[in-house]
Amino acid sequence: MPIIRTIKFIFLILLSFFLYWISLKVVAANPDIEYLNIIFFLFIFGTLNYAFISLISSVIYYYYDLIVVYQDQIVMIKCSLILQDDIEIVDAYRIVKVDWYSRGIFANILWYWNLIIEQQKDDVRIFHFVPKPYKILLILKKQRDAVLEERKKKYIIPDE
Repeated sequence: MPIIRTIKFIFLILLSFFLYWISLKVVAANPDIEYLNIIFFLFIFGTLNYAFISLISSVIYYYYDLIVVYQDQIVMIKCSLILQDDIEIVDAYRIVKVDWYSRGIFANILWYWNLIIEQQKDDVRIFHFVPKPYKILLILKKQRDAVLEERKKKYIIPDE
């Protein structure tokens, strides 16, 4: 998840606590203006709701990727709940290289790594936080070998 959204979330939480502290000080200094508590409460409530909803939507947007492997195609679905739906279909024979890497101790412990699929014509697809990417590598290798064997059968004329 991008660090900017996390910093924005922390800033909004700190802003909410600051508004709460100001409301306590203002009402303690002037007990006649109790209605300011309601106004501050509305601002604090709105700020906290916006902070949590934006954080949750950014997490869903960042982690909601899906890879479906068919016999001769790979379907890559990237979507969020509301705003974006992208579907990309890649032929298995176009894959040149599959690689994965992991950064961080928790990613290594939980086996959530980044999967990199390189295709012909320098197309690179990166999928973040893929669980056990070596299994996907084995599936892709089997599928690619099966596709290549099928294509060889089409062009080889048997001796009769």
